[in-house]
Amino acid sequence: MVNLQPGAKYKFVNAKANNVADLSGGDNKSIIGYSDHNGANQTWEALPGGNGWIFKNVATGQYLGINGLARDGTPVEGIHPPFEWHVKNDEGHPDTVRLFVPNTLFNMDLSDNGNATAGTKIQVWNKWTPGVNQCWRLVQGTWALAFCV
Repeated sequence: MVNLQPGAKYKFVNAKANNVADLSGGDNKSIIGYSDHNGANQTWEALPGGNGWIFKNVATGQYLGINGLARDGTPVEGIHPPFEWHVKNDEGHPDTVRLFVPNTLFNMDLSDNGNATAGTKIQVWNKWTPGVNQCWRLVQGTWALAFCV
């Protein structure tokens, strides 16, 4: 059962590649799979929506979402305004969740069948089974921003 806490901060860890959903520092827009470096750009605040959850990036204040219609290959991006996701446990992997575009079977997917290479795009794709590259572990924690002077 999904047990998100309003205001809590999470990392999305891909169940197949074991990398995290990262708001790219290259363009401050693309959401990519990247190794975990505990960065604020990899940290998402959970906010309750009307019928789901909104995820706000701690580094930029952008929201995890899509622009336009959901279809296979639509990129997940850092966007404004807030975007609501339906978060559901995966039947085959009970310690993971899938993030669905509301009222669709399109869910967040680490592309190229879960390619672990840093920079692999995260997109939405129609749910498929087993689809481990579409399953995510939500790791709650507190991460500090580190600044170099």
